[in-house]
Amino acid sequence: MIPARQVAAILGGPETLGQPVESLMDLDEIVAQGIPRTALDALVDHLSAPADELGRVGLRYRIIPRATYQRARRLNQQYSETAERLARLYAMVHALWHDEDAARAFLFAPHPELRGKTPLDAALTELGGRQVEELIERGMHGLPV
Repeated sequence: MIPARQVAAILGGPETLGQPVESLMDLDEIVAQGIPRTALDALVDHLSAPADELGRVGLRYRIIPRATYQRARRLNQQYSETAERLARLYAMVHALWHDEDAARAFLFAPHPELRGKTPLDAALTELGGRQVEELIERGMHGLPV
């Protein structure tokens, strides 16, 4: 299991989230209140290639509609849960391969076990996120991903 502190770091850490995260309960509390919009920006920075500003903007609006992003200082619970889920999956993939580029490649490549969807697109829903977690966990146990 990925520590909540690692997930929080991908979301910008205590500076962005407004408080330290030591447990899943801390993270759950922050998500329930709505994460700051800047936490989504931190997540998108992790998921995007460093020099790909256009890709970063497109990714942000795949996660949350443009108008909602521009209007909200804090995301609602639904978008906060989606951002947390994506941060957790990124942390899992990074722990599996210890390589940011490999983690991104996995998340953005269509996968046959997800009916051709990318893991990132599948993980935009709770059930899709569970399927992606299952794939990653198999890799953590030495099975094909």
